[in-house]
This record gives sequence, C-alpha cells and structure tokens, in this order.
Amino acid sequence: MLCLTTATIALRPFGLALYWMWPWTMVFFIWLSFFGFFALYARLKDIRIDFVAQRMGRAGMAMTRIVADLAALFLAACLLAQAPMVIATSTGIYDGAVLPSGGEVPRLFLSVPLFLSTALVAITALIDLAKMAVGLPENTTLPHLEP
Repeated sequence: MLCLTTATIALRPFGLALYWMWPWTMVFFIWLSFFGFFALYARLKDIRIDFVAQRMGRAGMAMTRIVADLAALFLAACLLAQAPMVIATSTGIYDGAVLPSGGEVPRLFLSVPLFLSTALVAITALIDLAKMAVGLPENTTLPHLEP
C-alpha cells in the first residue's frame, strides 16, 4: 500500500499516475484491518485489564478469562448472524479495483475478511474455554511473563 501510494505521488509531476492504486489500497486496507484484528486478539495484544483481575486473585483471573471469551463469542455471533444479509446486499463491483483478467473486484470480496476474521476469533475463544475446562493455563504475552 505504501509503495503504491508513494509511486503515484512521485510520478504525478511526470504526468504518470497509477489510476488503479487508490481502489486497491482501500481493498488491502480493509483486508489488513480485519485480519489484523484477529492477529491482535489471538496474540493477546488487545486491551487487557489483568492488573484489575490480579488484585482479585486466581478467581478474578478465571472470571475475566471467561467473561472475555463469552463476550468475544457473543460479538462474533452477532456479526456472523448478519452475514446472510450482508452477502445478499453485496452485489456489484468495487469500482476501480481492476483484476488481471480485466474485470473488477466483486463487492462481496470486501466482506469476506470480516466474516473469516470473526469466525477465527470465535474459534480462538472456544479453544480458550476448552483449555480452561481441562485445566490448561491462559495464554500470556511476553510482557506479562517478564518480572
């Protein structure tokens, strides 16, 4: 995205412009945003309130783990429940995002990462709840492991 944008800006004084750059930058931004959210969630880089839970001891840690996973599952269910409506209304093309075959990217292509990422978040929450049920510890990030 950065290279395409930089090239377009740098080439404008020479009368050259990559006209297809902006639509593809937007497509890439959408995909990276949604999959980036899953990566943040899976690597525990989202907002955490461990300092509050740690003051409540082991029970507080377990409670926040359950609440966080259930909240993720609830939000995922709400988003995935909207999938049929979004798919039904995602008709047409995304103007300007030209494919090598000459066609343009279908508008549905922009919704796919949202639902894939949401499904991955739900699976991650289910796996964490299953790990908790069998007594496995919660995943921790490196900053939480350092003294």
